Amino acid sequence: MTRKVSPPTAQVTDPSSGSLASRVRGLIVAGISSSIGSQNAVRWAAAEAERRTVGLRIVHAYPLPQLGQPVQHDVNDLLRNEAAALLEGIADGTRRDHPHLAITTRPIPGAPVNALRDESWCAALTVVGAKESSRLAGAILGSVASAIAAVNPAPVAVVHPDHPLNGQGPVVVGIDATGGSSAAIEFAFAEAAVRNAELLAVHAWNQTLVEDSIPGYPSLLDPATVEQEETAVLSEALAGWRDKYPDVVITHEVRRGGAATVLLEYCRSASIVVVGRRPRGEFQALVLGSTSRSLTAHSPCPVVIVRSPDTDHSKNRSGHRQT
Repeated sequence: MTRKVSPPTAQVTDPSSGSLASRVRGLIVAGISSSIGSQNAVRWAAAEAERRTVGLRIVHAYPLPQLGQPVQHDVNDLLRNEAAALLEGIADGTRRDHPHLAITTRPIPGAPVNALRDESWCAALTVVGAKESSRLAGAILGSVASAIAAVNPAPVAVVHPDHPLNGQGPVVVGIDATGGSSAAIEFAFAEAAVRNAELLAVHAWNQTLVEDSIPGYPSLLDPATVEQEETAVLSEALAGWRDKYPDVVITHEVRRGGAATVLLEYCRSASIVVVGRRPRGEFQALVLGSTSRSLTAHSPCPVVIVRSPDTDHSKNRSGHRQT
């Protein structure tokens, strides 16, 4: 008998109070545009909502008239009606595929990033589509998807047009050594449980600092010793979660190399990959970290980026830790 698992809980900042609150969040928000990428994101979001037995809200942000230009009185109604028609068309198709799923729609005036951020305060997950051209742009993701992933309070799934809707592989979670991965680990365990999938926990550490930095001078760090230490870091990060999710099968992988390079190898056979995002200042938050950027641009499966609580991040404990 399959054990029923509650949807993931996560810490979010209440915009009215600024306090952190741990809650069960029973809603998935999907942001759409008229692109093929966003339509595939809605399909993936619907399948995810059905797995979790939660509702799906489909959101579309429509532009406001520019200031200083002559505007007809009915232009706002026209833009809103166009947005509502787009939403209902996609929602109707989604309802046909998922007749038992509770689906709501909401057209919102303004910038897409702000609209999705406002809708996501009480969401379990926000899903956005990436343009196909973002793969050709290397590590640069489409501006809207990138900005949402960087600033959103809820976890963000970035879905490409060719990503599978129901991947059968393991849930891969990338774990660093800063202590900032706890929210990503929690999300990944819960996701593996609802998917009845294996959890593959991957920790990469920087090999360059254990190699000779100056020709003729051996490194003071022994690679074998460092690998033992990094294995202990991974085990420590996962401690306690095994008891909470005893039915989840866990595999550990400790690898030397860049985090993005290592994780992309495991993405080839994964259903999703989950990584953490550290809290940053207002300006820094607009830019994704290098690992998240590379994954969202190149991963063959959906990427989920989970914001770490402010109290989670800490300084590296040694120079060879991968960040």
